[in-house]
Amino acid sequence: MVDLDKHNVVPYFTSLGMFIIDEISFPTFKIDGILGGGGTFAICGSRMVLKHFESKKSAWIVDIGNDCPNEILEELKSWDSGTIFRYDYTRKCTRGWNGYGENEFRSFKYLTPKKRITVDDLKEYPWMLESNSFHFVCSPKRCVDLLREFSELSSTKIANPDPVIAWEPIPDCCTPEFLPETLSILNRVDILTPNAAECASFFGELEPQDKQNCERIARKFLDYMTKTNSGIVLRCGSLGSLLIESKHKFIKWFPPYHHKTSDSSNKVIDPTGCGNTFVGALATAFIKFNRNFEVACVYATIASGACIEQHGLPKLTKSDTNEELWNGISVDERLKNYKNKFP
Repeated sequence: MVDLDKHNVVPYFTSLGMFIIDEISFPTFKIDGILGGGGTFAICGSRMVLKHFESKKSAWIVDIGNDCPNEILEELKSWDSGTIFRYDYTRKCTRGWNGYGENEFRSFKYLTPKKRITVDDLKEYPWMLESNSFHFVCSPKRCVDLLREFSELSSTKIANPDPVIAWEPIPDCCTPEFLPETLSILNRVDILTPNAAECASFFGELEPQDKQNCERIARKFLDYMTKTNSGIVLRCGSLGSLLIESKHKFIKWFPPYHHKTSDSSNKVIDPTGCGNTFVGALATAFIKFNRNFEVACVYATIASGACIEQHGLPKLTKSDTNEELWNGISVDERLKNYKNKFP
C-alpha cells in the first residue's frame, strides 16, 4: 500500500538512503525507538534549506513496517516533503543499533532485515528520476551499479542526464581494499563527502586531528574528481568541515555551528545522523543556490548544528507568523547567528 501525492514537482534532492528506527547506546545509558536512518537525516537537512512552499522538492521513499510508532510516522509527515510512504504490514521496520564509545567512536549494526531503496523503486515514481541531485550512501560497488543504471535511464530520456551525485561511502568500505574502485568512479561524482576518519581509513591511516592533515588526506582524491564544479567536502567533527573544490583546488574551512568549548557547548547532545543531515543540506543548497559550494557548506553546517542538539531529529514547528522553526529557531536566524560568529 502506498500514500502517493501526485504533485509532479521536480526535486532539488532525492535520497536513496533508508528510514531506520534507532537504538542508541552510550557508555552510561541507552535510548530506543528513535527516528533515524541515512535517508531520514538527509531529507531533514534538505528540508531545512527549503521554505515551506518548496518542501516537495526534497524527495525519498519511506518503507513503513507493522511496528512503526504513530508519533514517528506523524513526525515524518509533518515535514510535508516529496515523500512516498510505502506500507508493508508483513514486515517490521528496518531497525538499527548505534553504539558510542570513547572519543565518539561509533559502531552500527542492523537489528532487522534492511529494505534498501533501488533505482527500480524510483522508476515507479518517474518525477523522482528527474531530480537535480541524488544522495548515495553505499559501497563503491553499489555506487558503480547506481551510476550505470542512471546512465542507462538517462540515455532513454527517462531520467535527468546529468544530476549532481553526492556520495557518502559507507564506513565498512573506507579501507585500502576498496580504494582503487573508489578512485575509479570519482570522475562521475560531483560531491565526495566522507568524514575525516573514513577518508584517512582509505589509506590505512588514523583519523587526522588537525587541519593540516585533514587537507593532506583530502587532496589525495582531487586528481580523480574531474567533473566540472566538483569537490570533496570533508566532515571533520569539532574542526568543522573542509571544502576543496577540484578544478581550482580552492580550500576553505567552515567552523561547526556548535563547539564543545564554546558558549553553546551545552547544545552538543548527540552526533548521530549529523553527517547525513549535513549532506542533505549541502546537496540541496548546492542546487538551490546555483552550485555555489561555499553557500552550500554554510547551510550544511547550520543543518548539522541543529541535528546535534537532541537525540534523533530536530523538531519542526511553526511560529505565530507561520515561519518554520527547527528546535524553536528559524534557519534564517541560525544563518544570522553563524555569520555574526564567523563573518
